[in-house]
Amino acid sequence: MRNPVLILLAAGVLCGCASDPVWKRQVFAFSLPTDPPSTNAQTNIVALSRVSISPLFQSRSFTYRKTENAYEQDPYAGFLIPPERALAEPIRAWLRVSGVFGRVLEPGSGLTSTLVAEVSVNELYGDFRKASQPVGTMEIHFIIYEIKDEAPGRVVLDKVCARETPLTRKTPAALMAAWDAALREIMEEIKSEYAKANRNDR
Repeated sequence: MRNPVLILLAAGVLCGCASDPVWKRQVFAFSLPTDPPSTNAQTNIVALSRVSISPLFQSRSFTYRKTENAYEQDPYAGFLIPPERALAEPIRAWLRVSGVFGRVLEPGSGLTSTLVAEVSVNELYGDFRKASQPVGTMEIHFIIYEIKDEAPGRVVLDKVCARETPLTRKTPAALMAAWDAALREIMEEIKSEYAKANRNDR
């Protein structure tokens, strides 16, 4: 797995601590799996229909939780593209390399899907309520369902996955790395849960 993509325009710091006007914004993206797609045992045609983000975390700026009810957005660090799109590409890639879902469509494909995944991101922030133990928080809700006669059919999987990943340093790059690791673990969990659900249905 390669490190998260970092386009570094100039040095910055976490939590909006940067006040020097000459400092510029850092922008980040999730990494993609480097493994080749596994051989698919499934004949499904899978579409990722949407990735939605809680309104609390839709900003391209990184969000930090400072107290129970207080959040801050970092003007110096954020996603290269809107977070919905930033997450959609790696999620689609992880579905493809898993080998258990079937053929995964790219956006705009003319093929008709037989399986649809809907993804809702409920939490996506750096948690700094414990100053000595910062973590990257991510919670994602997956719903995967069949398409029958061009209409939604049986729900195959309905799963909420959450991770709190410790930061190696209190920097935007470390937070991005924590989210990247969390997404990788979550996608492995979804792969396992989907495979298990398929076995139980046979």
